[in-house]
Amino acid sequence: MIAAESTELFVGPRTALLQVVRVTSPTLAGPVYAHVSGPGLHSPRHGGSALLGPFGYEVAVDVSEHSAGAVVPAVAVVRSGAGEDSCSFSLVVGSPGWTVHLVGHVAGDAPFPVLRAHLDLALTDPAYRFAVTSVELLQPYWDTFPQHRSLLLRLISEGRVEVVGSPSNVVGVEPLLSSLPAGVSLPASSLGEAERAVYSSFLALRSATSSQHVMLPVGPERSAPSPWMTAIHHDWPARYTWPRVICSLPRDYYVRGSVPVPAAPADESPAAVFASHASRLTGAAYPAAALARAAASHPREAFDLRSDVVARSLSALTSTVDSSVVVWNPSDAPCTDVVSVHLPTARNVHVAHDGSVLPTLVDGTTVTFLARDVPAVGWRTYSLVPDDVDHGWKRGFGTEIASTHHVLSYDPIASLVAVDGPALEAPPLTGPVSVWHSEVGEKMVGSSTFTLWHEVDHLGPSALVGVLGSRSPAAGSLPAVASRLSVAGPPLGPVSPAVTPVFARYWLHEPAPLGGLVANVHLEVLSPTRLRVVAVSDGPEFEGAVRLVLPDGWSASWDSLPVSLSAGGYVAAEVRLTAPRTPGCYPVRAVLEGLPFEVYDVVLLTVPEWDAEDPVEVLWVAASPSVVSVAPGSSAPLRVVLASGAHGDLPVQARLLSPRETWELAGPFCIGGVLPGQGRLALDFTVSAPQWASAGSWSAVVRVAAGELVRTTPAIRLEIAG
Repeated sequence: MIAAESTELFVGPRTALLQVVRVTSPTLAGPVYAHVSGPGLHSPRHGGSALLGPFGYEVAVDVSEHSAGAVVPAVAVVRSGAGEDSCSFSLVVGSPGWTVHLVGHVAGDAPFPVLRAHLDLALTDPAYRFAVTSVELLQPYWDTFPQHRSLLLRLISEGRVEVVGSPSNVVGVEPLLSSLPAGVSLPASSLGEAERAVYSSFLALRSATSSQHVMLPVGPERSAPSPWMTAIHHDWPARYTWPRVICSLPRDYYVRGSVPVPAAPADESPAAVFASHASRLTGAAYPAAALARAAASHPREAFDLRSDVVARSLSALTSTVDSSVVVWNPSDAPCTDVVSVHLPTARNVHVAHDGSVLPTLVDGTTVTFLARDVPAVGWRTYSLVPDDVDHGWKRGFGTEIASTHHVLSYDPIASLVAVDGPALEAPPLTGPVSVWHSEVGEKMVGSSTFTLWHEVDHLGPSALVGVLGSRSPAAGSLPAVASRLSVAGPPLGPVSPAVTPVFARYWLHEPAPLGGLVANVHLEVLSPTRLRVVAVSDGPEFEGAVRLVLPDGWSASWDSLPVSLSAGGYVAAEVRLTAPRTPGCYPVRAVLEGLPFEVYDVVLLTVPEWDAEDPVEVLWVAASPSVVSVAPGSSAPLRVVLASGAHGDLPVQARLLSPRETWELAGPFCIGGVLPGQGRLALDFTVSAPQWASAGSWSAVVRVAAGELVRTTPAIRLEIAG
């Protein structure tokens, strides 16, 4: 039994195209002869044997009498050593003229051997082209192998490498795209299997494009190039005229295919929204570096950076007056939601707007109220009016609470929570429970606290931000406020790293430092007493010096090297060291001078111990607390003590890793210091609970990095006492 199927493959010259029909059968043997007949269909009856291609036995059919998309009844007749057989099928006339762009790609932060593998393939086979994504993270490779810079720039100029990322990138070219779609893998064991996978992807993707071009990124972005890409590039055109399948760059797809280039995704976070308007209205610089860092950094650091930008931006937009509240809405639609503000001292007040009293909850120093219809990307002001009415929580009865949108019922027998209203996942709550009522909402308290706010149809955090202050007029939309020039105020976000010195190979632990590095330094160990020092420029011309910091007892052929770097240039120099006789581990640092802050690289050199069985421990956590407990309104230190057995100082950075609920309680996220040789260093974080904080307990750790070395403390329990 045979089966026949039309394909989107075409062979022959472009002026006399023939569409490929694939014929398959488990019984075909020996030379196979086949032809296809039908109204307006022509294929040679007495030609040579049918070709066995990646898709089966392939029969070339003249379909020129029909238009693309037409469905023609057809019969396929096949003769082979097993006899003659035929089958009927519907031939769908295909559309010639398509091009499939196979795009090799590699992330800028891929392991160095992976990036080098893409470069090597491009050098070996001129057909291979690839895109470098996450281009801001290309700098590690750019700095570590400055001798490859000219090669990379040459491939870019020849149109064989394309940079994808933000406009500000290390190679100084203007990217066409901000990002690349996810790639498809070609997990094939043969060239034919890989070609079938490409063809299947083409069929799946072509319906989504308005032009006859399909872009197919190949492989994961942190893996070596697919071995099938160039093989397909060379084999496919020898078989088929259409669709073309070629190694390309994203630029080929968009420019040659006349495909609209997708716009870069806009940062619509509250930090970016408020900062853009604060910059426009006050003249303060937009915090581009801080927000770019936040987009790539640890979620805790991103939270701190964005919170800082929001606070600075709203401070620039709001004059501080303790008698009123300004509620800001960063979203592009009017919003009704609850808002909380924290007063310096406890006061009995209610919230009013235009003379109307609003539902208000006063819980210690925290005032929560319902802000209705705050304008899109705008503000509304509210008054805090002293009174003698109790606006606090009041104890209720039963095991049920309700709002205008939800009813929450607790069943003590089933130990299960049930919710009525819009779709909502039941909260993890176990009893015994108590219920509480207020003007703004109701809450149920058991193993955790669950609150339903009136007139709020969601259970997540409020989209609105409330700050103490005033503004005239009482409400408005920021886009509608005319631009006005003024003397630029304080920056709307941090502009340089909070913790220095900066480790030159920062990518081992974090993204690029805030504001970037215009120059960097690297140490390479050539032998136990020989090092290579490399200084590189990642920006304009740079004048500075590299200073060696040697442990006691060591000497070097030089200890300071003036460097004068052209834009994007580098210099390298060897240094010979003389080691002491005392065995142990010795950190040698190279410090780059001429930047606003210190940048260093460090290597650990060892003088062997002749009679020791165990190596020297270079870095360890000598002490850390098991519990840090604070009461609301108080604070306590979280001290971690580091120790070193190395014969020399080590700069260290420590990061406090804890759950989201503690980010406003414990900090800072990162602190640094210098650990003395064979000494100790105490690093102090702070756990601080505001007066309105609720009781709770969370687990945290402190992660310490000293150059390439990383150590982590045992778990530390953070507590807010009830």
